[in-house]
Amino acid sequence: MSGPDQLIATSRARLARARFWTQMLILLVRPESLDRGHGSDAPPHELDDRHTHARSKVRRRGVVWLAYGFSARNLLRLLAPALLVFLPIGLLAVPVLFVLVDGSAAVVNGDFELVGRPEPPLLGWAAAVLVVSLAGQAVALPATVVLAAGLLVGKKVSISGALRAAARRWPAMAVLVLVGVVACTAALAAGLGVLGWTGAQGLAYAVMAVLALFAMPCLLAVASVTLEGRPAKHALARAYRLTAGASGATAFTLAFGVVLFPVLAEQAANWAVSGLPIAPAVAGYVLALVAVPFQAAVIARLFLHRLVIKGTIAEFKEIVDGLPESAPRPARLMPVLAGLLLPGLLYGGAVLVNPLGWPEVSETAVTRTWPRDPDAEVFEEDGRTKPELGASHLQALYAGRGGRMVMLMDDFDPAKLLTCMDSTCAQTRLTWAEPVGAVPGYTAAGARLADGRLVVSTWAEEGADEDGLAVDDDNWRARLGLLLCDATACVPAPGGKPITEVTSSRQDRTIALAVRPGGGLLVAQFYELPWGESDTPEEGLSITTCDDPACTRPHTKEVAKLPADKYRDDSRGLITGVGPDDRPVVLRFDRETGAVFVISCDDPACARTRTGRPARGSAYYSDGQAGAAMLVRADGRPLIAYLDVNDSAIKLLDCRTRECSQAGTTTLSGPGHNTAPAMVLDRDGRVLVAYQDLDRDRIVIATCTGTACVRTPVTTIARGGGRGLAMALDGRGRPMIAWTDFGDWHDWDLVVTTALNLPPD
Repeated sequence: MSGPDQLIATSRARLARARFWTQMLILLVRPESLDRGHGSDAPPHELDDRHTHARSKVRRRGVVWLAYGFSARNLLRLLAPALLVFLPIGLLAVPVLFVLVDGSAAVVNGDFELVGRPEPPLLGWAAAVLVVSLAGQAVALPATVVLAAGLLVGKKVSISGALRAAARRWPAMAVLVLVGVVACTAALAAGLGVLGWTGAQGLAYAVMAVLALFAMPCLLAVASVTLEGRPAKHALARAYRLTAGASGATAFTLAFGVVLFPVLAEQAANWAVSGLPIAPAVAGYVLALVAVPFQAAVIARLFLHRLVIKGTIAEFKEIVDGLPESAPRPARLMPVLAGLLLPGLLYGGAVLVNPLGWPEVSETAVTRTWPRDPDAEVFEEDGRTKPELGASHLQALYAGRGGRMVMLMDDFDPAKLLTCMDSTCAQTRLTWAEPVGAVPGYTAAGARLADGRLVVSTWAEEGADEDGLAVDDDNWRARLGLLLCDATACVPAPGGKPITEVTSSRQDRTIALAVRPGGGLLVAQFYELPWGESDTPEEGLSITTCDDPACTRPHTKEVAKLPADKYRDDSRGLITGVGPDDRPVVLRFDRETGAVFVISCDDPACARTRTGRPARGSAYYSDGQAGAAMLVRADGRPLIAYLDVNDSAIKLLDCRTRECSQAGTTTLSGPGHNTAPAMVLDRDGRVLVAYQDLDRDRIVIATCTGTACVRTPVTTIARGGGRGLAMALDGRGRPMIAWTDFGDWHDWDLVVTTALNLPPD
């Protein structure tokens, strides 16, 4: 060969090699650019090229990341089946929910919330929505798998064609859904069984995880049913055969791509919008729809990937050729966004506008971030450790100065004051009320003065050790004094002197305080009586009247003898009030029997008294968890709310006489498990009674005008509730409830719930 001919041949060979490597480079970078045959009418060699190209695409490793990237690029199109299926379900379910929850829902912190335990209609609604959603998922997921498979192999599939293909396979998909429910139930039951048998929580989780991983290949049966048309039984067998040789990798791929990553994304979104009203519900709905394309892409790509790895070329071609090819319409952004946001807009509009008049509530878990154990290394200026709160410390709630709300806290330690800067109680200040040396173990009493300050009782003793135990009985004595408190500190009442003095450590020191119309003070106190001729122990009731809050000139009078109560160290059994005519009224609730006694004075000095017993109680009641609340109206007649121990219902006594010897009775709650009520009189003269309905896990406010009452559930009891509940009106006249939600000694919160609106009578 001559020189020129050799040069020409060499050039041609180099050009051919360059063309070959150029085509290979294009195939690696953008393999779809070489795919020319998209229809069934393409020549055979173009079909073979398309199949080869599709196999090369789905053979690549990293199924989850490739599937997720593919879903993100084609999200608008892949979202269509889920939107078409779930949008009507959401638009129907939300209005039905709002109609069913009438009377058992509230807007809490700007968001919709079911209050208490769901009633049968709500449970039926939830079951129906679950069943319909599962049925919808049995269509939406396989239809999206068909769309994803078509896009992966370069074949055009319309949305309607994918939905028709999924609908034709619905019976088999229903069987797969049932198998999935049974598998999840079996894994959960096995984990609970291991937990009950061994008590090892980690082992129980491990058992559930292993069983769940073993069931993961069932998800590939979705692709087998929709892409190959197999019955459910054969599709399941097919799925497990495809995983042979890589069962662990396949199970983990499905677990992470279909289950774990979508769940983590939803949790992250909930965390990101947790403080925003409405946003969590809207984000949850949107993410539930957006997750379907990613889950379907993982299933479709992994199924095709395993087919190619197994070398089943003929079956791969059959799947590609069997896809419902049609001319798809382009996906449009605005309709997709409208479908995603429409249920959320409906939900958000209903919550913001509140056309059904749900109660609107502000709620703060005050102690959510507080430590539960005392920090002995942190000391106050007086040498004491910083005050800590306990689950049983809440005693009373008062409106303080400047719109502040103040809680009196006491148990076995000296009393404390928890001040909320406003009715939301987002900012608080906890300070000691009683000074160093105050007698521990006795509950302090309090009352609100006209200027917003509090007057708080305190006991000082002599002849006792640091634990309050008498060292020398002959020289032991305790003196009752008063403290005047504002939001920052308490100081001894100026010029005050001991109201009473006791010289026996066995003597009871239960007292109650009330402010007199002229600014003075009323002190009611129980004291022990010596055993008389009767076999029933008795105790005496004395009333001390003071002309000023410091009680500089106390006048004490013994006014009644009542059956002794073994719970008399708890101040909830003694309540006192004063009418506008300065005549005292005292309520004694016997927490051993549930009996209610009312002692009324005929004049301010209590020269003559009358005693009524409007509730007889029960001789066999020994729970000691019940209680009562009392208000004195402008005409001097009391209103009493109490827990009737005979049927555990909350009842309201409308006393017709000052001593309540005659009264009308209104039942505020049904029989069951309720706790002692709290009561206030609002600015419109209505009686508001709050109590915990433990049977339905909710707190209820009963609004009464006379004997006509409307009951409004305002919040849910998340743990087990507790007997600590107090109520007062905030600076804007709205009822504010402080209560303890108790699970155990390390799982409890002090919660403040403010009803921003209440329905009319």
